[in-house]
Amino acid sequence: MRSFGLLGPLEVVLDGRHVHVPPGKRRVVLAALLLRPGQVVPVDELVDLAGCSRNALQTAVGRLREVLPSLVLTRPGGYLLDVRPDEVDVHRFDHLEPREALALWRGRPFADIGSDALERDHVPALTEKYLTTLEARIEADLARGGHERLVPELRSLTRQHPVRERLWAQLVVALHRCDRQTEALQAYDDIRGRLAEELGLDPGRDLQRAHQQVLTADNRPRARNDLPGDIADFAGRTEDLDEILAAVPSGCVAITAIDGMAGIGKTTIAVRAAHRLAARFPDAQLFVDLHSHTAGVEPRTPSDALMALLTALGVPAQSIPDGLDARAARWRAEMAHRKALVVLDNAGSAAQVRPLLPGAGLVLVTSRRRLVDLDAAHTISLDVLSEEDSLKLLASIARRTGEDCREVVRLCGHLPLAVRIVGARWRTRPAWSAQDLVRRLSEQRLAELIAGERSVAGAFALSYQQLTAEQQRLFRLLGLHTGQDWDAHLAAAVIGTTRAEAERLLDELLDAHLVQQKENGRYRFHDLLADHAKACVEPEETEEAVLRILDYYLHVASTAELRIAPGSPQIASAVRYLPFDPPPLTTPRQAVAWLDTERRNLRAAVYLAAYRGHYAHAWQLPHHLAHYLLRGYGRERIELQSVALAATHQLGDLKARAEALKGLGSAYMNRNDDTPFKHLHEALDLMRQIGDVRGEASVFGLLGIIARERNDLDNAQEYFDRGLELMRSAGAPTGEARALHNVGVMYALRGDNDRAISHLESALALMEAHGDVNRAAMALQDISFVHYHLSNDDDCVAYLERSLAAYQEVGDWRGEATARSDFAHTALEFGMPGKALEMARAAAELYRTGMGVTDDDEVLQTMKDMGDHYAELGHSFVLAILAEIEGRLADAVRYGEWCLAAVERSQRRWAGDRVLGQMCRLHLALGDRDTAVRYGERAVRAAERLRQPRAVAVAERILAKAQSPAPPA
Repeated sequence: MRSFGLLGPLEVVLDGRHVHVPPGKRRVVLAALLLRPGQVVPVDELVDLAGCSRNALQTAVGRLREVLPSLVLTRPGGYLLDVRPDEVDVHRFDHLEPREALALWRGRPFADIGSDALERDHVPALTEKYLTTLEARIEADLARGGHERLVPELRSLTRQHPVRERLWAQLVVALHRCDRQTEALQAYDDIRGRLAEELGLDPGRDLQRAHQQVLTADNRPRARNDLPGDIADFAGRTEDLDEILAAVPSGCVAITAIDGMAGIGKTTIAVRAAHRLAARFPDAQLFVDLHSHTAGVEPRTPSDALMALLTALGVPAQSIPDGLDARAARWRAEMAHRKALVVLDNAGSAAQVRPLLPGAGLVLVTSRRRLVDLDAAHTISLDVLSEEDSLKLLASIARRTGEDCREVVRLCGHLPLAVRIVGARWRTRPAWSAQDLVRRLSEQRLAELIAGERSVAGAFALSYQQLTAEQQRLFRLLGLHTGQDWDAHLAAAVIGTTRAEAERLLDELLDAHLVQQKENGRYRFHDLLADHAKACVEPEETEEAVLRILDYYLHVASTAELRIAPGSPQIASAVRYLPFDPPPLTTPRQAVAWLDTERRNLRAAVYLAAYRGHYAHAWQLPHHLAHYLLRGYGRERIELQSVALAATHQLGDLKARAEALKGLGSAYMNRNDDTPFKHLHEALDLMRQIGDVRGEASVFGLLGIIARERNDLDNAQEYFDRGLELMRSAGAPTGEARALHNVGVMYALRGDNDRAISHLESALALMEAHGDVNRAAMALQDISFVHYHLSNDDDCVAYLERSLAAYQEVGDWRGEATARSDFAHTALEFGMPGKALEMARAAAELYRTGMGVTDDDEVLQTMKDMGDHYAELGHSFVLAILAEIEGRLADAVRYGEWCLAAVERSQRRWAGDRVLGQMCRLHLALGDRDTAVRYGERAVRAAERLRQPRAVAVAERILAKAQSPAPPA
């Protein structure tokens, strides 16, 4: 907590404790800075105010910093106090309702600052602001019927301010309403005589109006106030409240419609705003509950509501017309000359509200529905509270604080009604700990959110009951969806309809605040509404709805796999309810975009299938996701393939088990033990047992990749050759293309570049012929690698550019980033630092955007934590290149060291010579020749293992430069 006070003696509070600022120049400087928080105050101005020299000012500022550490900042031409305006009472005063603002006034402003200039320039204006605010508070109190207790206060104030006419007018009115007409007339005579004698003026309009009330014996309060009491434990909603308070009518009615889900706090904020605005609408503050969502109460008709409103204004019942139109006309006529505010709470529709709108004044409408057809309405849709505001609300009710409370408010979904109920129950059960409450909420959340007549489930039930049958069905069946969000295609599949029809129903649920929409086209439940929707599901409809959800994800995932990996072998699908209107995935880019969006939902679907006993779905979903999850989701792939393998045990299906074993062995590929071999050899035996030649061939390919990455080149060659032979015998051209690719890479690692090119080009031709763009991108990247080692520099660049285009076509940001990383290194080696810089920057941005993280170190750590060591290698390498080109050598060394560790983690040791060579260059540039030589020697050894003369030559050249004698100083 931090606050600063100038409205009285100087007050400074930091971290909840009062700080003493010694008298003298320090106080003058602080006061001047507080008047302009966060702004630079020129030195010359401070010198004049403090009446001192520049040196003395510097001394005063230095001493001020001792008591206000890190707050007083030096800026060109002056000083700045690093505080917010809302932390300074002078500025906060303007944004509070009168009673709260007056509480800030502690006496004469600048009372102990010691600056005649500050008092001269600011105290008169502040005093006038204080008196105007005080008069507004008194006016509100008069409107509420508080005339008797106001008389003593007004007597005192008129003595202190003997010619302030509004205070005298308020005194006359207060006396008159106390039936003290003689005293009221005497007070009027007193001020009239004083004004004439001292100022030569007649009484103003307010005084004349007050005098007229006495003469006509009208001592009724001029205002009607029906507002419910404001609550003390209001928390958060600052921006929403400010927006409501800004709704000021200008000659016509101003309407603010406040909508939101049940329990969100619509009435609370409307009443809080109405109390804040009462002084600006002194003639009436009216409140009507329209009961559109009140249990056991029929919604109020517009005609009935108008009767209540007109009666509140003092219109005799016998004078109120019977017809709705006539009654609405009388209402508008009564309100035409009043400054009045009306709260229409709990509205169900615009039709219910429209006849109740006056022609002038301010109307606040609350509703669980978006009143989109309420003309000229300014709409505010309330969201749940922030975590911090939820904690403040809980603390104000339950008197409990602490980190454990964060989990409590999270389980409440940060819904104000839920937090209030939990807080009220907790306050009456002091023996409960936060852990007790968390346990109870975790076990039966909606059942715990009940206190007396208040219930979260009950509030939701009222909203649900007012839906149509088709809206109810969609709402409750979506409760069985265990993912985080969904689109209209999934909703259509759940109820067996078209996307357009599902979208219509979803938009209606959105208007009723029973679903949420954080981004266009994506819908979700609030946590508590998800629980309620699931509780509404009928037992007889559960099984089919769950199957429809699983069938939707399985069908579309299968389609997506065919787009990003065309020619993949097909399996007998478990789909029973074919989605009526699935998303159109016609290109690899669309397929990847859908998988990116739905990845977490697909994971949830796998677990839903396993939990519900739909074991065919539980293994087939991970099977169809395998190609996609190769893009850096290693740990997630292991997790899902483990679920798949467990599911196949329940099925007794040898084909399913073989595929799940192959998938899990592939997922464990980076694990440096026997685990992947164990799973793959078991898969191989099953493939042979069931006669699946293509499956057998694909297992050989995986075994070859593992052997290759472990530098077991002889066994790798044998596995790859056997896999190629079997793929050809199976007549699987896309499988043959991948096998040719593997063999080609094998020849490149053995230094046989001609045979490598031959196999890679053959693989590329088959991939392009069958539309396997993603694999083609990888083949193009590997062909460029071989051309580099053949010193075909133009061909190397050309194939890299084609590879980039292919990755972009398929929407594979990770592959594109890796290709750009390779391109950056190649361009640097070819003497094109500009091109290298361009590629490195683009690659780094792709890695950041793809991971959704802006800090490079955080990106690398996230990749490491995810087990995506291949991307970790690429990103750290490109950051090292970028830092080297930009002259940030220390950063380049740090990223180079990270890259070397990633080489080991990823088992891509063929990349080591590049990084080691760069580390040699960097340490040489930093003047550490010994370390440079050590890295250079390691680079040569790494290059020799590649059996590529050019790599060896490059490494030897770098080492030679490091070993050459240093030039004379």
